[in-house]
Amino acid sequence: MVTRWRAWYLPIAVVMAVADVALIVLGTRTVFSNLLVWVPAVLGVAMAVANFAAAARGTTGQLRTFWRRLTVAMAFVLVAALSQTVDVMTVRSAGMPPIGSRTLLLYVAGTVLAISAMLRLPGGGRSWRQLTTAVLDVTVVAVTAGIAASEYVGWFMDRFGVSTSAWWLNIAMMAIAVAGVVVVVKIMAARQSPVPRAALWWLAPIGLAGPISTVLMTLLNSWPHLNGSAAVLPFVGLFGTLAAFAQQRPGGHAAPTLHPSFYRRSTAVPLVATGLASVLVATVYLRTGHLSTVQVGGTTLLLLLVVARQAMALSENSTLLDTVAHYAMHDELTGLYSRRYFTAAVAEASGPHTVMLVDLKDFRSINDSLGPAAGDALLIAFAARLSGLVGADAVVARLGGDEFGLLLPGTTAVTIGDEPLHADGHEVIVDLSIGVAEGDDDLFRRAEIALREATVNPGQAVVRYDASLERRLNQRATIAADLRRALSAGEFHLLYQPVVELPGGRMVGVESLIRWRRPDGATVSPADFIPVAEDTGLIVELGAWIIDTVCAQAAAWRHRHGPGALQSVAVNVSARQLLDPSLPDVVATALARHGVPASQLTVEITETAVFGGGRALNTVTALSSLGVSIALDDFGTGHSSLGLLRTCPVDAIKVDKSFVDGLNGTPQQEAIAIALTGIAETMGLRTVAEGVETPEQAQRLFELGYRHAQGFHFARPLPPEEIDALLDRAHRLAA
Repeated sequence: MVTRWRAWYLPIAVVMAVADVALIVLGTRTVFSNLLVWVPAVLGVAMAVANFAAAARGTTGQLRTFWRRLTVAMAFVLVAALSQTVDVMTVRSAGMPPIGSRTLLLYVAGTVLAISAMLRLPGGGRSWRQLTTAVLDVTVVAVTAGIAASEYVGWFMDRFGVSTSAWWLNIAMMAIAVAGVVVVVKIMAARQSPVPRAALWWLAPIGLAGPISTVLMTLLNSWPHLNGSAAVLPFVGLFGTLAAFAQQRPGGHAAPTLHPSFYRRSTAVPLVATGLASVLVATVYLRTGHLSTVQVGGTTLLLLLVVARQAMALSENSTLLDTVAHYAMHDELTGLYSRRYFTAAVAEASGPHTVMLVDLKDFRSINDSLGPAAGDALLIAFAARLSGLVGADAVVARLGGDEFGLLLPGTTAVTIGDEPLHADGHEVIVDLSIGVAEGDDDLFRRAEIALREATVNPGQAVVRYDASLERRLNQRATIAADLRRALSAGEFHLLYQPVVELPGGRMVGVESLIRWRRPDGATVSPADFIPVAEDTGLIVELGAWIIDTVCAQAAAWRHRHGPGALQSVAVNVSARQLLDPSLPDVVATALARHGVPASQLTVEITETAVFGGGRALNTVTALSSLGVSIALDDFGTGHSSLGLLRTCPVDAIKVDKSFVDGLNGTPQQEAIAIALTGIAETMGLRTVAEGVETPEQAQRLFELGYRHAQGFHFARPLPPEEIDALLDRAHRLAA
C-alpha cells in the first residue's frame, strides 16, 4: 500500500507545479483569496519531504545519511511555507510582501541544513591538478555571484528600503542562492559520489528559488493576492521530488566514476558564469554609464581566474594526453608494452635481432576451470617472469590474450622454463608454444609462422623459422581451401582397424580412421588435414559426418552379422568438437537414425582435450549420460592422467604405443605398462594396448593382464568390406 502511494508522489508534484502556473496566470485577470496560491506551494514542498524520506529509507550508509539530512532541511522549508501562509493571513505591510522574522529564520535554517548536507557529501579523490582546478572553478562562480550580488543588493534596497524585515529577507534570499551555487559546485568538483549525478542536477535549480521569488515579488506587486514565494515553492517541491526519484530508480544507488571527459565538459560552468558576469557588467554600464568598485575589481579578478583556470586545464590536458599515450603503448593488465608498440619496435630495429612469440597452451581451459581472476593473475605472473629473463635492451610485450612477444638484441633466444606460476592461490604449470625468428628482416611475420607451426604440432614446443615453414604454411592454406569442397564432393572415406581379444586375436571391435583421397588419386595425410580442420572449425562439420557414417556402418554390420558380431565401434572426437555444446545431440541423433544402441559406440578423447575441465568435460559427461562408452586415447602421454580417471566418466583406457614398445625389455621399461593395467583393473576399466607390432609384444601383454589390443600385428586399417570378410570368417569358425 505504501509503495502504491509513493507512485503518486511525482504526479502530485507535477500537478501542484502546473496548478501554481495556472493560478498565477488566472490571478493576473481576476481576484481570489490570497490563501489559494499557498495550497500548491505547501503540497508541493510536502511531496519533496515525503520523497526525501522515502529515498532515505531505501538506501543505506552515506546515502541514507545524506537523504535524511535533506529531509530535515526540506521539512524546515515546509514549516517556513506554512509560517509564511500564516503571515499572509495576519501581517499587513506596505511595499514588501508580508513575511515575518519567524518565517525568514525557518527559511534560512532549512537552507543552512541543505548546504551542510551537500558539503558533508564525499566527493572522491582527485589529483592536485584536478583539486586546484576545482578550487578555481568554485572561485570563479563565487566572484560571479559576488558581482551579481552587488547589483542585486542595490536593486533590493531601492525596491524595499532598509527596514529590518527587508534586510532579513535579503539575507534569506542570498542564503538560498548560495545553496544553489554549492550544489552546482559540488556536482562540478566530485570525482565520485554515492548520490546519482542526476539527483544532484535536479537539486541544483532549488538554489535559484530565493532570487527568483524576490524578482517575482516585484512583478506580482500589483496583485496583492499573489506572492513570489508561493509562485516558486511548488517547483522547489517538483525538483526535489525528481531528485528523489533519480535516487530510487533502478541503477540509481551508486553514481558512476567521473571520467576526464566529463570533467572537461564541466568547464562549461565557469565559462557560463564568466559570460553571465560580462553581460551583467555590460548592461549596468550601458544603463548607468559607470561601474562600482566591486564590479570593476570583481571583473578584473574574474579575468585573472579564468586565465589561471585555462592554464591549469592545459597542464591537466597535457598530463591526460601523456596518460592516453602510455596506455596506447602499454597493456593495462600486465604493464608490458602493447602489440602496437611491439610491432613498431620490430619494424624500426636495425641490425640482427631475435623475435620470440610465446603462446600459453590451454589458457582458455585454465581460465574456465580456475576463474577469470586466476587467469589474470597467471598472465601477470608470466609477464613478470618474461621481464625477469631479459635485459634492459629487450622489449617485452603482451600481444593480446595469452600471446606475448620478446624483441632481443642479437641472434640468441632466451630459454623460458616451465616452473610453476603462482596465480590467485594456485600453482599452475603451463605448456608453451614458441616461435623464433632471427636476423634483420621481416622478423615479426616469420616468428608468427614459426609460432603457428609450434601451435599445430604439439610435439614441437619451440620452432625456429626456416624457409620450409613457408612451404608448409602455403600447403596448409591450400588444404584449408580444399577441405569444404572435399567434404561436399565426398572425397573422404573411413577405414576401420580391428581391436582384438588376447590371446586368440578374435576381433571384438573396430576403431574408425578418416582418410582423404583427391580426385587425381593423391592422398592427404590426416596429420596434415586434421590440424587444419581444427583451426578452421570445419572439424565440427567433418566430425558430424564421421559420427553419422560410423553409426550407419555399425547398423549395417549388425544387420548382416547379428548384434553380437562387434562389441564396440569407436570414433575419435577432437578437442574442438568437445567445445561444441551440440555434440551430444549430434551423437544421439545419429544413433537414433540408424538404430544403433549407445553402448555399441565408443567415443575416444585425448587427455589434453579435457584437462582443463569446463565445457569439454561437460560435453563428455553428457555423452556418457547417453550410454556411450568413453575411452581415453594415448593414455599416459597427456596432462594429469591419473586425476582424469577420477573426474572424467571414463570406461576404457588405450595405452599409448610408446609404452608397448618397451615390453620384453628391462623391468624399468615395462613398469608403466604393468602399473596401468593394475590401476585399470582396480577401477573397473577396460584396457586396450595400442601399436602392437610383434607376436612377442602380444604375448607379453597377455601375461601382464591385458585382454584387448590393436596394431599392425593383427591388422592394418581396413575398408568396411574387409571387416565384413573378417566377420564372416569368424562366424564360420564359430560354427
